[in-house]
Formats: sequence, structure tokens, C-alpha cells
Amino acid sequence: MGKGRWITRTLVTSVAALGLIGAACSKSNTSSGGGTPSPATSNPPATTTGAPSATTTLQQGANNQFVFTPAKLTVKQGATITVSNAGGVPHTFTVTGQSIDITNNPGQSQDVTINLPPGTYPFICRFHVNLGMKGTLIVK
Repeated sequence: MGKGRWITRTLVTSVAALGLIGAACSKSNTSSGGGTPSPATSNPPATTTGAPSATTTLQQGANNQFVFTPAKLTVKQGATITVSNAGGVPHTFTVTGQSIDITNNPGQSQDVTINLPPGTYPFICRFHVNLGMKGTLIVK
């Protein structure tokens, strides 16, 4: 085999290998972490000014118990909370008498913007409220 042909073959092989490596790297981070798509919520994202604040997480069904953790949650008006189902069955996060009502399947999380006036609001899991799955939301 001639020197020119060997250089061409080596170059083609190298380009093909780099293309495969690039394709593999671009596909390695396509999952959003659980493989379960989150349905869209009806709540618009919060608009913030100044320094961003940490997101508050509300767990549903931790340790396969019919509880919210924490059961008492205090947030500022307009804050976004992440509601995360850590249990093995579907749960809702329903703020009684308000327009907040989402359902999470096991392992699913959704962000919820709390656009309620300051006050105290009960929240429940509609599926398990009779088992004591409820809590209190305080909006400041």
C-alpha cells in the first residue's frame, strides 16, 4: 500500500472514530433524571428580581408513608416549590379551594409557583386525605 493511500485511510478512520465519540457524548445527557416526563403545570413560572433563592422541596409519600414532608411549609408569595413524589403510589398536591392541584406519579417531581395572597392554606393529597395526608401552607 502506498504512503498516500495509507495517510488517506488513517485520516478517514480517525474522522469516523471522532464522529462516533462525539455522537456518544451528545447522547449521554439526554435524560431529565428519572425517565418520566413531567406534565406541564397550569401555573406560570415565578418572576424574580435580585438574587435567586433556593427552591423549597415538598416530598410526598416519603418511606412509603402517607405524609407530606414537611407538613408545614412557609414560602414567600410568588415562590416556586418542587413537589416530589418519593413514594410508590401516585399522590396529589392540592391547595384546598385554590387553583393548585397537581398529580405526581412515583418518582415524579413538578415545580409549582405559589401565586396566592399572604395567608394560611390547607393542602392535601386528594387520594389519601382520609389517611391523614395533609399539611399547611403559609404564604408570606
